[in-house]
Amino acid sequence: GAIGARLSTDASNVRSLVGDTLALVVQNIATVTAGLVIAFTANWLLTLIVLVLAPLMGLQAFFQMRSVKGFSGDAKVMYEEASQVANDAVGSIRTVASFCAEKKVMDIYQEKCKGPMKAGVKTGVVSGAGLGFSSAVLYCINALLFYVGAQLIKHDRATFGQVFKVFFALVMAAMGVSQTSALAPDSNKAKDSAASIFKILDSKPKIDSSSGKGIAPEIMKGDIELQNVSFKYPTRPDVQIFRDLCLSIPSGK
Repeated sequence: GAIGARLSTDASNVRSLVGDTLALVVQNIATVTAGLVIAFTANWLLTLIVLVLAPLMGLQAFFQMRSVKGFSGDAKVMYEEASQVANDAVGSIRTVASFCAEKKVMDIYQEKCKGPMKAGVKTGVVSGAGLGFSSAVLYCINALLFYVGAQLIKHDRATFGQVFKVFFALVMAAMGVSQTSALAPDSNKAKDSAASIFKILDSKPKIDSSSGKGIAPEIMKGDIELQNVSFKYPTRPDVQIFRDLCLSIPSGK
């Protein structure tokens, strides 16, 4: 259940990054590059002065990605636990219905979903704060640009048309940076999901069915007998599956 839920979620996260999100990132990079080229061509002095605030947006994006990374990892583990409960309940729906345990299963599932919900709220707050900070920096850049542009026009170092060329070019570039920084949660989810998928693919089972080592008799015939077998799933150590189970299966039965 947990492995199936993990693969389903991880594959969806990776696909979302290499799909529309990747296209948006490439688009924003092209927008930033074109905006800077146009701005420097129009008036390099004004552009250079305004770009003093640009590192603030880079720092904001960096800290946002660092913050969201921890939240996405914790939520991923919590979602796996909730998905396992749902998969087990659906797979054993007859047993659940026989014991009238539908409400109990729903309560357990809702309890497992509380953690991911809290992590999602934290992620939303961090992402929203990051986007708001990016917008604030954008408005500060606009204000500084008009102020410096007015001073340059006053001292005949720039023209009215050059100021507006730089303004619109830098606005496009700043919008691209702002949109890219808002994609931090998606990129972190995809990164964690890709690492999880490769970890599953690279894992080696303790019992390799494809290995030719060991004794492999051509004909195997015998009785199967279990004595005092106790068993619990590693993911649910508080639930006892078998307790002192004794079972005898004769050969051919």
